[in-house]
Amino acid sequence: MANSVRFGHRLSIWVIVVWLLATGAVNLAVPQLERVVREHSKSFFAPDTSAVSAAVRMGHEFGDSTTNNVAYVVIESSAALGSGDHQYYQRLIDALRADKADVESVMDLWSDPYSAPIAEASDHRAVTVLVRLSGDIGDAVAAKAIAAVRHNIDGLQRPGNLGVYVSGPGASVVDEFATIEHRLATITIVTVIVIAALLFAVYRSVTTCAVVLTTIGLSLAAARGVVALLGALGVAEVSTFSVSLMSAMVLGAGTDYTIFLIGRYHEERRRGAAADVALRNSYARTAPVLIASASTVAVALCCLVFTKVGLLRSAGVPCAIAVLLTAIASLTLTPALVRLAAGRGLCEPRRSDARRWRRLGTVIVRWPAPILASATVLLLLCAVPALGLRLSYDERAGQPVSSGSNRGYQAADRHFPANALLPQYVLVETDHDMRNPAGLIAIEGITRRIIALPGVRAVQSASRPTGAAPAGAGLIDQAGLIGRQIKDGLLSLHTAIESIDRTQAYLSQLADGLNQLNTGLADTVEGLRRINTGASNTRAGASGLHSITDSISEQLTPLRDFVSATPDCPQNAICALVNRVIEPVDAAVTSTRQLEQGTSQLVDGSGRAAESLAAASSAISATRAKMGQARAMITSLSLDTGSALPEFTQLADYLTALSADFAGSPERGFYLPEPALHSPGFQRAAQLLFSPDGHATRLLVFGEGEAWGQTTADHTTSIRTAVHEATKEGTLRNNVVQITGVGAYTSDLQSTLARDMSLLVAVALILIFLVVLLLIRSPAAAISVVATVVFSYLSALGATVALWTGLFGQQIHWAVPPLSFVALVAVGTDYNLLFTARLKEEAPRGLKTGMVRAFASTGGVVTTAGIVFALTMLALLASRVSSIAQIGTTVGIGLVIDTLVVRTFIFPALARLLGRWFWWPHLQPALIPAKDTTRR
Repeated sequence: MANSVRFGHRLSIWVIVVWLLATGAVNLAVPQLERVVREHSKSFFAPDTSAVSAAVRMGHEFGDSTTNNVAYVVIESSAALGSGDHQYYQRLIDALRADKADVESVMDLWSDPYSAPIAEASDHRAVTVLVRLSGDIGDAVAAKAIAAVRHNIDGLQRPGNLGVYVSGPGASVVDEFATIEHRLATITIVTVIVIAALLFAVYRSVTTCAVVLTTIGLSLAAARGVVALLGALGVAEVSTFSVSLMSAMVLGAGTDYTIFLIGRYHEERRRGAAADVALRNSYARTAPVLIASASTVAVALCCLVFTKVGLLRSAGVPCAIAVLLTAIASLTLTPALVRLAAGRGLCEPRRSDARRWRRLGTVIVRWPAPILASATVLLLLCAVPALGLRLSYDERAGQPVSSGSNRGYQAADRHFPANALLPQYVLVETDHDMRNPAGLIAIEGITRRIIALPGVRAVQSASRPTGAAPAGAGLIDQAGLIGRQIKDGLLSLHTAIESIDRTQAYLSQLADGLNQLNTGLADTVEGLRRINTGASNTRAGASGLHSITDSISEQLTPLRDFVSATPDCPQNAICALVNRVIEPVDAAVTSTRQLEQGTSQLVDGSGRAAESLAAASSAISATRAKMGQARAMITSLSLDTGSALPEFTQLADYLTALSADFAGSPERGFYLPEPALHSPGFQRAAQLLFSPDGHATRLLVFGEGEAWGQTTADHTTSIRTAVHEATKEGTLRNNVVQITGVGAYTSDLQSTLARDMSLLVAVALILIFLVVLLLIRSPAAAISVVATVVFSYLSALGATVALWTGLFGQQIHWAVPPLSFVALVAVGTDYNLLFTARLKEEAPRGLKTGMVRAFASTGGVVTTAGIVFALTMLALLASRVSSIAQIGTTVGIGLVIDTLVVRTFIFPALARLLGRWFWWPHLQPALIPAKDTTRR
C-alpha cells in the first residue's frame, strides 16, 4: 500500500494525465450513456411472469402481436365529432398501419358501424384506437415504437378542434423515464453546487474543494463511459433509472471517500507530519477502509442482479461499477491531486474540532446504557410509521400530470367511464369452437360471474360486445317475441273464422246442384243438358270453396311454422293445441281440392253420350260423399277454432307480460339463436373477441377503482376463481385461463417484488457481513455494524412514510424499499466501518481511551461525509418523478440518522457495553506498535 502511494507521489502528474486521457477516450470511443440507454434498455417485466405470458399468448392466438407493448391513441374534440374528424382518423389509421417496423396491429373500430359504439364516447366527442406496438414495456424497442407513433401523429395535419394523445401502460413507462432523463442534468448540477458549498463551509479552502470536485467529476465521467461501453456490448443492463441513481451514488460515495482520505491527511498534518509522510500514513490507514467500504456498496448493489424486476436489476451493475471506479479514483487520483497541492503549500487543514467530539465521546463512554436506550427509542419512534407502509404501483402518479400519457388518461376520463384505457384482459382457451349458442351461454356465465365481483364496473365479452347484453338475447325476450307472433296470428285467425262461416252458403249451393244433377239424369237429352248445367254450377261452387279453404290455410302459415319448429310437439301443450286447429284446415283444403276435381270430371262426363250416364251417376255419388266429409270437417274446424281462441289469447297475453316484467333484469336467461350468429353485428364482434378458430375468446374487465391499485391487482385472483366456478359444468369444463393487463402486471410485480426483496435482504446482509468481517476479523463487531445500519434503514423508511404519506398524501413507490435498502445499508456501513477500524487502531490504549480517541479523530470527518452524502441524495427531491424523489428522501434521511444518531450514539454505546466481547473471538486486538512517523 505504501509503495503504491509513493508511486503516486512521484508520478502524480502522470496519474492525473492518465485519468484525463482514459476518461476522455472512453467517452469519445462509445456513444453517450443516454443514447446507449435509449438503444439498449431492457424490458420492465421479466418475460416469464404470468401477465407477460398471457399477453404474448393472446397476441399469438388472435394474430395481433407477440409483445406486451399496448398503447391507446385518444382523439378528443371540443365539439361532436364530424366528417372532417373522421377523415383525419382514417388518415391516422393508414399512417399507423404503414409503419410496419413499430406498429404490429391496429384495432380500427370507429370505421365499422357495428363496432363504432365500442370506440366512440357516448357524448360523441372522443374516440380511441388500440395499437399493439413493437418491443416490451420498458425496453428500447418499445420506447422507439411509442416515439414513432407520436411522430406519426405530429406529422399529420389535423382539425383545430382535435387533441390527440398516446396513452397506455407502455406510454406511461416511457414518459416516466423521459422525465427522469430530462431532469438528470439539473439534479447533477444542483448536487455539485450543494457539495461545493458544503465543502467550502467545512474546509474554507478552494483547493481542497477542487480536489474533491475533480475526483468526483472524473469518477462520474469515467463511470458514464465505462457503463455506456458495457451497456452497448450487452454486458450490463442500463436504464434511465439506473443512470440517475448512479450519478447520485458517484457524487455521494466519491465525496465520502475523498473526505475520508483528506480527513486523515489533515489529522496527520496537525500532528506535525510532513506532507509526504502525512499522505503516505493517511493512505495506509484509510485505503483498507475505502476498499472495504466500496466493496460493501458494490456487493450490495450487485445483489440487484438476482432480482427479476427489470427496473431493480438494471440499477445493480452500473451503480456497482461506478462506485468501484470512484473508489479507484479516490485511491489514485485524490492522492495525486493532494500531492500537487501540498507541493505548493495548499490543501492545509483548519483548526481541529476534535475537542468537541472528544467531550461527546467521553459522555458516551461514561453513560452508554442511557444513551443507547434514548437513541434507540428515538429511532423506534421514527420507524413506527413504517408499519403503515402502503406501496404504490401507479406509474402515472409518479410523473407530472402534464406528461403526454397522463393527458391522454385525463382526456379519456372526461368522456369515457373510469379505466376505459386500462382493462384487464381475460383469455379463455378450450378444445372446441365456442362460436355457437352453447358456447355463448357458457361465456355469458363467465361474464356474469366476473361482473358480480366487487369493484368491477363492466365486462366486454362475446356475449356482451358493448358491455351490455344484446337486445333480444334472453329466453324471456324470445318468449315475448313468440307472444307477439301469436297475437298477430290471432288477428288472421279471426278473419279465417269469418271465411269458414261463409262456406256454409257454398255448401248449400253445392247440395242444390247435386240434387238437380241427380234429377236430370232421369231424363234423356234434356236431362243431359240439365246435368251439364248442374255440373257447371257445382264446379263453380267447388272452386269457390277451394279458394276459401286455401286462403284460410295460407293465413295459418305462422302457426304451422311454429308447430314445425317445435320438437316433440305432441308433448307440448301449446303446440298440440295449435296442431288441433291446423290439421282440420289442412284436411278441408285437401277435400275441397278433390271436390273441385270431381265436379270438373262431372262436367266433362255430362257432355258425353248416354253411355256415360252410369259413370256420371257414380261420380255424383262420390262427389256427394266428399261434400259430406267437407261439411263435417268445416263444422269441426269452426267449433275447435272458436274454443281455442280464448286459450291462445291468454297464452299470448302471458308471454308478453312475462317479457315486460323481466325487462332490464339480468335474470332473463341468455340465449342467442343460431340465425343471430350470422348477423353482421355478431360477425364483427366475433372477429374482435374470438380467435380465428374459435377455440379462444377474450374478455375485457373494467374496474371501478384505481386501475393501478390493490383492488385491481386482487381482481387477478378473483377473476380466476370466478371463471373456475362458472365452468365447473357445461361446455367449457376443459379450459385454460390467462390474465393480462395493468392489474395482472401489478399482481405479478407484487409477488416478484416480495421474492426479490427477501432474496435481496438475505444476500446483501450476508455479503456485507462477510466483507466487514474480513476487515475487522470480529463477528460481534461485524454483526453490530450491519444490525445498526438495518436499524437506520427501518427508521429512515418510517420517516419517509410519515413525510410522503402523512404530509404530502402520496403513497410510497414500490421501488423505494429495495433500492433504498441496498443504498443505505451499503453506504451506511461506511461510517460505522471507519469508526470501527479507528477504534481497533486505538484499542491498545484501552477500550475507554481508545473509544474517546477514535471518536475525536473520526467525528468531524464522518459527520461531514455523511451530511454531504445525505444532501447529495436529498438533491433528488428536485426530480419530478416521485420514485426518484422518495428514494433520495429515504437514503438522505437514513444517512442523517446513521451519521448523527447511529454512528454518534448507538454504535459507540453498544461497543462500550459489549466491552472486550465486541472484539470476540480475539477479545483484545493485537498491540499496534507506536511509531514516530514524523521522522520519516
